[in-house]
Amino acid sequence: MPVITLLNEGRTVEVSEGTNLRKALLKAKVNPYLGKDRFLNCRGLGLCGTCRVEIVDGKGVPPLTDREAAPLIGLSPFYARKIPQNVRLSCRIDVMSDIAVTTFPKVEMDWEKTKERLILTAIWGFFGGITLLVAIVLLLDMVKKL
Repeated sequence: MPVITLLNEGRTVEVSEGTNLRKALLKAKVNPYLGKDRFLNCRGLGLCGTCRVEIVDGKGVPPLTDREAAPLIGLSPFYARKIPQNVRLSCRIDVMSDIAVTTFPKVEMDWEKTKERLILTAIWGFFGGITLLVAIVLLLDMVKKL
């Protein structure tokens, strides 16, 4: 049976092969969420990117997929994160062999991409607002002519 070594907690957990890492952590009373994320998360659906762990040693862990990478980086139009290469979502990993995990890995904001996203959001908002204003003026003009 595979063993999960929890480096921050200084303990190990034995699980059956194919067990979801997030579920195994929660069952072992190790919460993979920080702060408000303990309450505001997607409950293991792989959408929010808040159950991040660092895989220190895990040869049996499948490679990172685009579906897993998107929530890690941040799908928000307002910010982006810098994610170290071996940081993964615990809800997307099935434990097939022994792994060593660090909970609560350090994740930084990617200020350059965040700035780009904010500028694009402002541009979209500006042109979207103009389009909406023109549509309202045209609609009011049509109603007025009736």
